[in-house]
Amino acid sequence: MRRADLARGAGCAALLASLLTAACGTIEPQVAYPKVDQAASARAASESPPGGAPAPGRWNNTLAGLREADQRVADVAYRLVVASVALCSDVKPQSGLVLQTALQYSPRLRPDVEATFHIDDRAAIEAVAAGSPAAQAGLRRDDILVAVNGQPLATVEAAPPSGADDRPATYAPVERATAAIDAGLAGGATRLSVQRGGERLDVVLQPQPGCAYDAQVLPGPQLNASADGRHVFISTGLVSYAQSDDMLALVLGHEFAHDVLHHKRRLDEKGFARDVLGEFGSTPASHMVAEKEADYVGLYLSARAGYDISRAPDFWRQLPAAIGDFSFSHPGNAERAAALAATRDEILTKRQRGEPLVPTPSGSPTN
Repeated sequence: MRRADLARGAGCAALLASLLTAACGTIEPQVAYPKVDQAASARAASESPPGGAPAPGRWNNTLAGLREADQRVADVAYRLVVASVALCSDVKPQSGLVLQTALQYSPRLRPDVEATFHIDDRAAIEAVAAGSPAAQAGLRRDDILVAVNGQPLATVEAAPPSGADDRPATYAPVERATAAIDAGLAGGATRLSVQRGGERLDVVLQPQPGCAYDAQVLPGPQLNASADGRHVFISTGLVSYAQSDDMLALVLGHEFAHDVLHHKRRLDEKGFARDVLGEFGSTPASHMVAEKEADYVGLYLSARAGYDISRAPDFWRQLPAAIGDFSFSHPGNAERAAALAATRDEILTKRQRGEPLVPTPSGSPTN
């Protein structure tokens, strides 16, 4: 149901209220995120981050700009999911590969994609995460995948020999190649055959355990990021806004935390209203719990991966001002900044004591 539909009459509003009351409960916290008092919020609200907030909505909307965003996200996401594998109940071998195909682009863009990246309808490498098994194996951007463990990858129906290529956009070649690589790595070292220019090469990927999630870049100037239980999505606008990889890790860490904590499933299990109303089918209180948990656990994910978390409160205090009011589902700016400052201090204390960087469970006697 769209927002416009909900605003059409009191009857819709009454239905929404009754559904939320009857079918939705508040999810219980899994971790001991900081409880922020009014004094801490007031102090956070009075602080001015150095340098001010970057201007939102700026991004490089060229193919080169999209590639740069893909590479940054691949590097940061790989570090996050590998460093926090001990915190995840869903685990799979990670390769560090981001794949693409010319077919995922609209027919109008395909000629430019093929000329710029020297790829075709087959799955090809868009990015290789630094330090990953793919990087160690010597794989490069624009290598075209030919076979996995000696099994050729299926091809798609070719474009007509004459006339415009009007085939609809599809990720099918990427999905098939990803499934084959995942299946291979699940059994151990995996041999990939790739085409690089006019040469065919064989390389071996060694499996690297990681959380079973990935991050995908969506073109657009909006400052958006989300998680669906298996994937994290981030706009190119937000990638550009996060000017350093430390900042980008804060955003991706927050979204990965939603997946690590199974928030989508937990919210869905609270009743049928989410099936009917989508995000409106969860109580604001449940969303608040999920967002506070994601801020808390997300900062741990960033710290475990070696990113600088010292300015996390500043970044998150700036970000809501750039994207608008999310008070329905997120804590206020000052409360969020104060909670992140407390989380940062908690992490730094654990690090100084030589304790493992593990989020404190809800109900722990130490909190």
